[in-house]
Amino acid sequence: MIFTAFKTYKDVKNGVANPTGFGQDALLEVVKIPLVLFTVGGVLALALFFILGWTEVLSGPFGFFRFLFFFLLIPFGVLQLVFWKLFSSFKKLVQKAKNRVDDEVNTIKVEAK
Repeated sequence: MIFTAFKTYKDVKNGVANPTGFGQDALLEVVKIPLVLFTVGGVLALALFFILGWTEVLSGPFGFFRFLFFFLLIPFGVLQLVFWKLFSSFKKLVQKAKNRVDDEVNTIKVEAK
């Protein structure tokens, strides 16, 4: 509970000092958290299928879990490559948008007649 208050204080302080950076960090965090959870969950599931398929845990190796391991290994790997590539592209896009906003905010345009 106390750490949430500190994080909120830090976020407010960062948002006032650097609103575009705060927005960029918040947007990337919204995208990054599900991606990391999917990665960790998939790796744990594959590890469990590997253990149950090739070791003697729970009375011996099971062919069904070997099948599940190989059946899910390739799609999981391909999805991970695609998702991380999309995240990388999204991160670059957000950085370009932040740079554009920073350039427009920090530039003073004066017209003389």
